[in-house]
Amino acid sequence: MDFVRIFEPNIRNLSTCNEKESIEKNLELIITTCPGEDKYDPEFGCRIWDLDFERVVSRSRWEEQFVKHIAEAIRKYEPRVSNVAPKVSFVDTRKDYEFTGVTSVRKRADISIDATIISTGKKYCFFYSLYLGPLSSD
Repeated sequence: MDFVRIFEPNIRNLSTCNEKESIEKNLELIITTCPGEDKYDPEFGCRIWDLDFERVVSRSRWEEQFVKHIAEAIRKYEPRVSNVAPKVSFVDTRKDYEFTGVTSVRKRADISIDATIISTGKKYCFFYSLYLGPLSSD
């Protein structure tokens, strides 16, 4: 944010984003925020973070919960979209650190969200990847 320009007499020159960009920024914020982090709305965020360190008994059930939490959070906190249909694919990633001989393994969630922008009726797709779980070593 350019704070100097805020105090200029002709404030209309501040750059803004369009609705699609604003929705994308809000979706990213919803997904990456753990409930309880926002002091003004303790419920804001996505409960996927509750699953991050959960002991997985059934992988398919865990993945269903993950998708369900995303859909619920978007329906609650992004009113500019409808027909929200999240899909998630999980990929195990591995990185070898030569100097230490340590290998870290992490789970990456590739999140794809299909929706409709209410104001235009246009189809919309959002994609975001995030890493879950603690670093682990071989």
